Amino acid sequence: MFFSKVEKNAEKITGLTLAQIKAISPEKFRTYLEQKNNKPFSFTSEFPVIGRGNILRDSLINSTSLNAEIDKILR
Repeated sequence: MFFSKVEKNAEKITGLTLAQIKAISPEKFRTYLEQKNNKPFSFTSEFPVIGRGNILRDSLINSTSLNAEIDKILR
């Protein structure tokens, strides 16, 4: 019963069924969400993470900034 509510909420928010989400690649799903919401897809850090490797630094970061940070680290 509880999962059906979660499933319906996911469908309501994304406009896709879970089967449709599962069938497409993460990149296509990201592109779909960006077009649907008219804004870039980003991740947030809801809780501070203590230790090395925290790339979010308790703030929003988009994929372009993340890729630039990783490129800087790998150089």
